[in-house]
Amino acid sequence: MLSYQHDYHAGNFADVHKHLVLWQVLEAMRVRDKPFVVLDLHAGAGGYDLSGARAHKTQEAAAGIARLWGADTADSPECIREFLKTLRGFQPQPPRLTIYPGSPLLIQSRLRERDRLVACELHPEAHARLQNGLAGDARCHVHRRDAREAARALFPPTPRRGLALLDPSYERKAEYREVAEMVVSIRQRWNTGTVLIWYPVLAGRPDHALREQIRSELDDPWLLSELRLVREPDRHLGLAGSGMLVLRPPWQLEARLPKCLLPAWRRLDPEQQGGLYQAMALENGKGDPTLRRVETI
Repeated sequence: MLSYQHDYHAGNFADVHKHLVLWQVLEAMRVRDKPFVVLDLHAGAGGYDLSGARAHKTQEAAAGIARLWGADTADSPECIREFLKTLRGFQPQPPRLTIYPGSPLLIQSRLRERDRLVACELHPEAHARLQNGLAGDARCHVHRRDAREAARALFPPTPRRGLALLDPSYERKAEYREVAEMVVSIRQRWNTGTVLIWYPVLAGRPDHALREQIRSELDDPWLLSELRLVREPDRHLGLAGSGMLVLRPPWQLEARLPKCLLPAWRRLDPEQQGGLYQAMALENGKGDPTLRRVETI
């Protein structure tokens, strides 16, 4: 069972991977003029102080966002340049990196006038910080509610076009089963939206039961992205990688993601001991669902 509290791990390599995938999906949503809604079911506190005691204790951002921080150069892909430009806007003393925005603040930065964010957080301290961070923005709605209850109560959303993000801490073993159940419940009520599920790639378990359970119970087209720091995970390494399962991915996401993620992985894993892996399957499992290492773009 993985202990993953946002304040201690904010800005680590898994956050960067998760947020770059989220960023690309949001950009795909923005291509069309129609409004969209984002439902962030495990929203967290919104923003995280990388100079604070909790982040300082683990120093995980040093091997995460800090390695990507200088990558907004002319030879970097546009998605990384725009992502870092947005992150710089959150810094009180730029170019110094001291604040890492969580998914609600990143989503807020990409909303247009008619788009909406519904952010759910149960923990009282994190909820208060999130509410304060999004205060005054009529496009953003903060709920203090359990993600499992929200998965039943908030779907289908208005507007119907949009995406849902599930990225719990997985501190309890039961959360793996609960996330799968939430995804199935969401799809029963809302079968047209995009659903993003983050999961940890644990040492000794390169094939993930949560991932396989969701894929076996649903006929949605899906895209799988994994960023690993080791090619053959050792059982004593703990978190060996980050995974994102995207149900009903936007058009051409499978082609756009490697162009963004492969250069990011090369910075996050400078010794290139791991790799970027991707798989894609169409509706009803058609296509080739084999997870393969991305070598070139």
